[in-house]
Amino acid sequence: MGEEKLIFKELIKKYNPVYKRVREKRKERLQNNNFTILCSNCIGGVIYHELGLKFLSPTINCRMDSPDFIKFVLNIKYYLDCKLEFVTTDNSFPVAKLDDITVYFVHYLTIEEAEKKWNERKQRINWDNIYILTNDLDNVTQDELMELKKITWAKSIAVFSCRHYENLPFVYKLSELDMENYLKINPFTGKRIFEKYFDYVKWLNQ
Repeated sequence: MGEEKLIFKELIKKYNPVYKRVREKRKERLQNNNFTILCSNCIGGVIYHELGLKFLSPTINCRMDSPDFIKFVLNIKYYLDCKLEFVTTDNSFPVAKLDDITVYFVHYLTIEEAEKKWNERKQRINWDNIYILTNDLDNVTQDELMELKKITWAKSIAVFSCRHYENLPFVYKLSELDMENYLKINPFTGKRIFEKYFDYVKWLNQ
């Protein structure tokens, strides 16, 4: 039944004229098309895919826990220089360590593919046009989120949350229910749940 629902959703996305119009309108509005999105989950891949752009980021199709991701972006050149050390887990996808952080290659079947794509895409990073996108899940603390304010080399930072924070202007507040499912798509509108709160084309055009 789950597979049938997935096929149905993909067919709706493919043939629904509303979805097609929404996608084309996004592309028409986009003025910045050579950007790198560093992200802690699949949202970067979603954005690149919806805009029909090449993946210019190693974090595409990967996941990191939010505290690890913050450490990664705070010391990005160090971690990118580290060699992926793959570890044995019960997961059906490859998992690797970069020194003291863990990278989950959730959309890859083999270690070889995961390592190849990571190394290819880290060479594509546009260091002059970087955007950072994450969330406050995985028990990340406010102090850890505050560390993101030290980053001066990114064009913009966005953090999704259902909580209120003082002095964190880059936080986008979602409802608690939407926060749990913010990557899900409404196949009849062609929009993800997070798009009710966050216009990523406008964000990238800044």
